[in-house]
Amino acid sequence: MFKNKIPLCPRCDVIDHVVLINTTQKVGTVVGGVAGAASVWAGGESGALAGAALGSFVPVVGTGIGAVTGGLAGAIAGFFAGATVGNRVGQHIDAEVIGRYRCNRCGAEFEV
Repeated sequence: MFKNKIPLCPRCDVIDHVVLINTTQKVGTVVGGVAGAASVWAGGESGALAGAALGSFVPVVGTGIGAVTGGLAGAIAGFFAGATVGNRVGQHIDAEVIGRYRCNRCGAEFEV
């Protein structure tokens, strides 16, 4: 899917220490995670209802704790799903669109 071709450093002419600068990947992970958690939390009625049903074996307290736990579990699952998607989108943008690399040997930053 991605090029996976690491370029040579223009300054020291090595490939072993060259890495992709992945700023967009990091931002995409955070934004995707927050968006995923928010969307599931907003529509998390099913998780809350399932938690409340399981918690109803202990009257009043169990139902409330079960509802909150079910909603939180759904939000956490949504966070990880959104973070995964955001990470992949950001990785694609970094590699295919921006193409900024850094050499960890000499510190040079360059675009391909």
